[in-house]
Amino acid sequence: MKSRRMKKCVNLINVDELLMESEIIKIIDKKMIFFILWQNKIIYVNSFFETSLGYNKEELINRKTDDVLDEDFKEIIKENKNGGKYYNIKAYKKNGEEIWIDACTKELKVNHKEITLVLACEVTKYVDTKEALKKLRDQLEIEIEKRTEELNKANQELTLINSYMNSILMNTSEGVAVIDELGNFKNLNGNPERDWYDHIKDIEKSLKKILIEEKKHDIYKMLKEKKSFYGSELTVPTGKGNLQFFISGDPIEDKEGSLNKGVIVFRPIKQVHDLINRFSGAQARFNFSDIITKNKKMIETVELAFRASMGDSNVLVQGESGTGKELFAQAIHNYSNRCRGPFVAVNCGAIPRDLIGSELFGYVEGAFTGARKGGKPGKFQLASGGTIFLDEIGDMPFEQQVSLLRVIQEKKVTRIGGEEEIPIDVRIICATNKNLFEAMQNGSFRNDLYYRLNVISVKIPSLRERREDIPLLFEYFIKQTTKNGEKLLENMDPMVMKYLTKYNWYGNVRELQNVVERIVHMVHDEHVTINHLPENILQYYCTIMDDSVSKLENEVTIKDIVKRERKMQEEQECNEILRLFKEYKGNLSKVARILGISRSTLYRKLNKYKIDKDI
Repeated sequence: MKSRRMKKCVNLINVDELLMESEIIKIIDKKMIFFILWQNKIIYVNSFFETSLGYNKEELINRKTDDVLDEDFKEIIKENKNGGKYYNIKAYKKNGEEIWIDACTKELKVNHKEITLVLACEVTKYVDTKEALKKLRDQLEIEIEKRTEELNKANQELTLINSYMNSILMNTSEGVAVIDELGNFKNLNGNPERDWYDHIKDIEKSLKKILIEEKKHDIYKMLKEKKSFYGSELTVPTGKGNLQFFISGDPIEDKEGSLNKGVIVFRPIKQVHDLINRFSGAQARFNFSDIITKNKKMIETVELAFRASMGDSNVLVQGESGTGKELFAQAIHNYSNRCRGPFVAVNCGAIPRDLIGSELFGYVEGAFTGARKGGKPGKFQLASGGTIFLDEIGDMPFEQQVSLLRVIQEKKVTRIGGEEEIPIDVRIICATNKNLFEAMQNGSFRNDLYYRLNVISVKIPSLRERREDIPLLFEYFIKQTTKNGEKLLENMDPMVMKYLTKYNWYGNVRELQNVVERIVHMVHDEHVTINHLPENILQYYCTIMDDSVSKLENEVTIKDIVKRERKMQEEQECNEILRLFKEYKGNLSKVARILGISRSTLYRKLNKYKIDKDI
């Protein structure tokens, strides 16, 4: 039945006439799928079609294309009536497996019937590969998009970091530069506001000279031997004098490891010295307003010192220990045109004889056993641009006085063990409690140095020469030492000030300040009495009273005076104990603690003054 139907279809379109080119069909049969459609039904298939889909001809003839080809095939036939185009079509094997074929169609008329010739080849592997490649491409595009986003984010972070680094670099006070083996110098953070900005060419010239002439220099070793260095000194001659720097360097290598450049960081030594002075306490804190006095002679001394501060001449401050010589020196510095510079104080009497030269003028590395690596700048160099205060100048060793004189004359220092002369700009203020004129006459102080230092002489009167200042100073120190100063002054026994003003104050203002600290620590009830004064002041007052009494016509003895004073003290102490007993309702522990004595001592005083414990 099937064979007759197939034969009828074949005869209807004369397939034999259509396939006259049998040789071509044989070739196609071996390599390509070939079939013929009529009214959307298969009317002819070649053997390669059967092999590819697993059907035999009888199973395919007169079957609709929908059974073996994707439904899109109908649309392709409509679009491709003239042929010439290939389309990827999905086909279905007999076992249900899907394959891909690349098909080309052609519309023909045979016996007035329109048939469609289809030529195709299997491209499953190609399509699968194409799909895999498309999937891979899609994944790659996603990954590229992801990586691009990450790179953009990283680039933004790097841009921000670069902005931060550039801001830090441009605002740092140190100079940063790159130098090559020939000494070519590229400044990285030039700023017209910096002191060294106008001298970049001078710096480059000095570096080139070092690379040519000084093969032991740290910069040469950095570029030639790949050695980093830190804290080396560099002096740069300029038309306006020398510039001095502390420099540090690191070599720069390229990817191949070859070295041809280095980074140098240089900081003006003046900045380093300013930092050292700032954090080592080398600062002037006092002004003329801190000098408390109403004594006429002292006021004249302050006026003289004030006038001296206006100039730049050396000043010699003379006075006994404790009169405030350094206070005057600091006030002179703070009112001078050097007030923004350092104030470096040196006690010439406190430095060992063998070390005073290295302290004042500095030393180079290896100058002596124990010398610090890299050397050390002296006090004169640290004070450059400001003031150096040489306290106790009379105690300076005679052999060092020659070096000091040379520094004053030349305005240059040479470190111990070194040869380079370092220019300095320093004002000298000296202080002494000795008579330098007598020391000069007996040969312990150089004449030429004395006259160099004693340009302006400021002599500070002792405290006993201005006794009217004692109450002022006492009140000032009391208020400065404790928060309860006002109450202590209100509750002070008038006899205390009488004792203080009569005392000779051999330690001057410093001794008075120490006495105030003693009183503040001994008083527990805010009542200051003569019992809180040191023994030497009490004894001195008794001695004065003895001298006064001896001039009287009566026969009162020193013993009577002392006895009377002690009786007065005992009466004051008894009254104080009675007052505290009433205030604290007989609480012995509190009374003893306020008086600053033990309970046993308090019991003895109660028995001595016959005070009832149950009062």
